[in-house]
Amino acid sequence: MNAVIHWLAMPVEHRAERSTQPALKYDVPNAVIIHGRRIAYVGLADSKVAERLLEYPDVEILSAEKRRRSEPLPGTPMTWEMLESQIPLLGTGHRQKGAVGLGDVISSLTRRARIPECGSCARRRTGLNRITVWGWWRTRKLQLQPEG
Repeated sequence: MNAVIHWLAMPVEHRAERSTQPALKYDVPNAVIIHGRRIAYVGLADSKVAERLLEYPDVEILSAEKRRRSEPLPGTPMTWEMLESQIPLLGTGHRQKGAVGLGDVISSLTRRARIPECGSCARRRTGLNRITVWGWWRTRKLQLQPEG
């Protein structure tokens, strides 16, 4: 089942500190966000959230024509289709309950060091999450020891 992806153009707010990244004007859960100087492009699969955001006068639908004419992250090989494939995975946990992947560990450390995550980093994180660094024992099946 393919989820319908909604792309919206939304204004950003600049904070007083120059070092911080601009923030979205409205709260958006589980979305792919591409920050620009004045506008951010937001991709999400939740239709109800998209409808709620479109009620604001400064939020508009990002048309397919506009997406076709621009690249999402200039200077990177990331395409709109690659971004759209990541959106349905947002908000889903690891395959194993309580497991933490290596990609999430590295992503957490770089986020704390205030290093922004690019498209390549996101792909690398997804790939590295196949390596479970915490909770690996939960996937092993119990084996009964023979009596003796």
